[in-house]
Amino acid sequence: MSDVLQLFSLSFVVFTLLLFLRAALHKAFDLLEFQGFVADYDLLPEALVKPASYLLITLELLTVALLLFSASRSLGLLLAAALLCLYGAAILLNLRRGHTRIECGCGGTPQLLNRNLLLRNAVLVVLALLPVAITPHASGSIDVAVAVLAGVCLWVLYALLEQINATHAALTSKRV
Repeated sequence: MSDVLQLFSLSFVVFTLLLFLRAALHKAFDLLEFQGFVADYDLLPEALVKPASYLLITLELLTVALLLFSASRSLGLLLAAALLCLYGAAILLNLRRGHTRIECGCGGTPQLLNRNLLLRNAVLVVLALLPVAITPHASGSIDVAVAVLAGVCLWVLYALLEQINATHAALTSKRV
């Protein structure tokens, strides 16, 4: 049973790596748009928006790099969880302010802020922290291949769910 848990754990590492790679690249390739999203959250003085945007992208890329190596994997997972908590706090603060017409800026399917994003981030934090508690280990190349494929499948499922959530939110907002 512990072998299965370790494979799941490695799958969650792969999923988290892909999640942060996609997010960082999406933000980096449209930096001006991302800076606009950071500004829209209205959490920083205007002078800090650009440096904060660069810092967030750098931290996401650092997360990816740390996740690549077993020696730094736990640190990468903790950084991933911390970033997800930070993003969740920013979303929660703006939802409490009544600011829902803000693009999430999460690095994927465009979505306006909503409570579902808080639930999503909470689940992502758990998925990032599980491999810290259950050290991922694969005993052979087949185990690694299975874990990587499972992580990719999780990421594809996540992308599909994100698209469904964004479509639902868009349809709901048009009815209002």
